[in-house]
Amino acid sequence: MAISYVASCYVANYSNLANQIDSSVECFAFDSIASTNDYLSALVFSDTTQICIASEQTQGKGQYDRAWLSQKDASILLSIRYVFRADLSLNGLSLVIGLAIASALEELGIKQIKLKWPNDIFFDNKKLAGILIENSVQGEYQSVVIGLGLNYDLNQKFECQSPWVDLASIIPKLPAIEDLAALLINHILKNCQLFESHDLSYFIQSWEQVDYLKNTRVKLDINNQTFAGIVRGINSQGMLMVEVNGQLIEVCSSKQIRLI
Repeated sequence: MAISYVASCYVANYSNLANQIDSSVECFAFDSIASTNDYLSALVFSDTTQICIASEQTQGKGQYDRAWLSQKDASILLSIRYVFRADLSLNGLSLVIGLAIASALEELGIKQIKLKWPNDIFFDNKKLAGILIENSVQGEYQSVVIGLGLNYDLNQKFECQSPWVDLASIIPKLPAIEDLAALLINHILKNCQLFESHDLSYFIQSWEQVDYLKNTRVKLDINNQTFAGIVRGINSQGMLMVEVNGQLIEVCSSKQIRLI
């Protein structure tokens, strides 16, 4: 797809987004909304892929009920509701979505993206984007809402305790935010289709190339005890593998680990 480039202080217009998506989708675009994830989750079930995108979120959601911080017209704020069959294991789906983001950004010439298990996109040791996945079972189907927040062009008034980076500080020419959103969505939908056909095993090798945590030292909290260990990658189910005293331990939640 053709990419347009813009100057700063750009106001997003997503009215034509559906025409830029390779698949058949239903789009909902807002100037301001509480949460794109919540909006899609509240809709009546549909087997059509649905997208909600907004210029601003007033109650953006991150992992574990944390707030997702953003600025109006300065962040990509979108959610996709994608329907999988109910018997498909969704283990590792957030990793697959992260790989889609990395692939899309590579099209813009950004080749140093790293993915921090299980749902963060990093550049130069700073957070560029985050993923939030929520799902519910609807009969024979799983209705999965995939939320994405990506820092596009934040101004210096943006306050966040964690180290962050935006796209404007990475590349000299920003793509139009609408084109970037479409590019990201198309890559996400492509990976969802591949995941549905091949599961996580199809993506393991790609993950190894961008694994932010591999071979890093961490503290692991398990069974009310804390151990020092080294991350050794992921297993076939998308769980983080941490080596502690020569033994590999499966980790299923990022709450269990802390970087040393």
